[in-house]
Amino acid sequence: MNIKKTVFLSAFTAALGYAAAGIYKVASIKAMPMHSPSDEDGGLIHVLLLCFENPEFAVSNNIVVNNNYIIRAMAAAKKYIDGRFDCMDFRMQTLLRLAYLYSERIKAISPQGWELLEQTFLNAKFWMTEPGNDSACYWSENHQLLFACAEFLAGQLWQDKVFSNDGALGIEHMHRAEKRIESWAQQRFYYGYSEFNSNNYYLFDAAPASNFIQFAQGCAKLKERMKICLDLLLYDIASGIFDFGFTVPTGRAYSYNLAGGKCDRIRGLTDFIWNLNNNHMSSTQSMLVNIVSMLRGKDKNGEPFYEVPPVIIEIGRDSADRIIKSSTSMDINELVKKGLVGHEDDQVMCQLSIEAFTNPQVIYDTFTYFNKNGLFTNKLVNYFSCLDLKMFNSKRVMTAISKKLNPMPNGIAMQRVNLYKYRTAYSMLASVHKYYPGMFGAQQFLSCANFGGNSIIFTNHPARDTDKGNTQVIPGYWAGFGRAPHIAQEKNIQIMLYDIPKISGFLELYMVPQYTHTYLPEAFFDEVCINHNYAFARKGGAYCAMIGSGRLSYLEFD
Repeated sequence: MNIKKTVFLSAFTAALGYAAAGIYKVASIKAMPMHSPSDEDGGLIHVLLLCFENPEFAVSNNIVVNNNYIIRAMAAAKKYIDGRFDCMDFRMQTLLRLAYLYSERIKAISPQGWELLEQTFLNAKFWMTEPGNDSACYWSENHQLLFACAEFLAGQLWQDKVFSNDGALGIEHMHRAEKRIESWAQQRFYYGYSEFNSNNYYLFDAAPASNFIQFAQGCAKLKERMKICLDLLLYDIASGIFDFGFTVPTGRAYSYNLAGGKCDRIRGLTDFIWNLNNNHMSSTQSMLVNIVSMLRGKDKNGEPFYEVPPVIIEIGRDSADRIIKSSTSMDINELVKKGLVGHEDDQVMCQLSIEAFTNPQVIYDTFTYFNKNGLFTNKLVNYFSCLDLKMFNSKRVMTAISKKLNPMPNGIAMQRVNLYKYRTAYSMLASVHKYYPGMFGAQQFLSCANFGGNSIIFTNHPARDTDKGNTQVIPGYWAGFGRAPHIAQEKNIQIMLYDIPKISGFLELYMVPQYTHTYLPEAFFDEVCINHNYAFARKGGAYCAMIGSGRLSYLEFD
């Protein structure tokens, strides 16, 4: 008995030690910082581009583009991109436009500035499979194109030079990126935009597309495909604007995208396309400067690089009563059926463009891809490192956990949406029909009534309300949602049904608020009246009536 007991204790102690070693290994994986602790002069490259594009801006703002100015701008951009901080690919677009359009001017004014620009790209990292740890997001729909276009155009510009991060020549980077751009364009054409109707991120698709259309050489077919993708994006905008404001149900919205007016981050682009004002002449918004530069540009034959189709202009101006229906993205089961779950670039791009990470159909592929490419140090997906334990480290176990426990991150996935919009001369009411009722949410925005300007109404179930003043949390009190409603709409009538649980779900690390709320800004309507479970609002000649399941009243606004 003593021998058996000794053996058992020894085995138990060894197993405990093995488990402890695994836990220690996982716990010791520290995430890299996402942002630079200081970003002084971070926006100077965009100002520099606007000064070259519009010299009057430089004069009116007393900006002297000299050697010191260019060095400051390039040094700040290089510091950020060398640090491999998140959103470094945003800055790459402006640097490449400067390189392709104004290289001779930059070299003449500041040879050192040009050297900084060149070294920035020769030292850069462009994709998840390349060496090096960081906390940049490479995988969302807009970042995929931003990085691929930056890699292609940098490779094209410095074809015979060695890129130090992986030792590959520029021409190798160019060919790798071309394949990813082809996959991205094909997936948008067949499946639409997963970050659909994003008045935040559509700019970040249009800018790299603009740079590729204008500067890519020797790939005419792919450039035409990119123009088609831009047509589709602009159609989404034209068919989704009311009074030229683009606040509409979307796959990815932050709180500062929801309230109309200046919260509409693409308003500068719509103003330019529909010729509403000249604000683009003084805007240093990084993506807008690049897009407008391409739209205003001409090729060597004096022809525009891209023209917005006239029918899209007319759709945006149309004020007749219209029912507009669309379907975009894919359910995760569709990914599986189409063979788009796996480790090849096109598979990873399709899966991660809809931000499906932990869902049962993909969780093991996500884990093994991140593990293979050393991405556990990336702050955005660092939580996946906890699965790198013997007890979890199998497809069967991971799939079972996701399926049976349905963790909150399953709701991050932006799956297929069936969007219904009813637009009249007075307002637009839009909603996503029957989008996974009862499911968790992240940044999805499922319903909206737009009366123009800041006169926006929307209802959601807040994911958390412990800190109502924190507008940055996603999902939180304002952006995203806790549980999705069942929504149906017929013209100007919409029904939303909620089933709110009392107990938090797995990995939903906060209490579930037991109410829904409606954003109805009294200050931006001509009349608002609340009576028991009824609320009425008027803006000009447009009226809205809401009926709640319980008594309605205003909460104190923070």
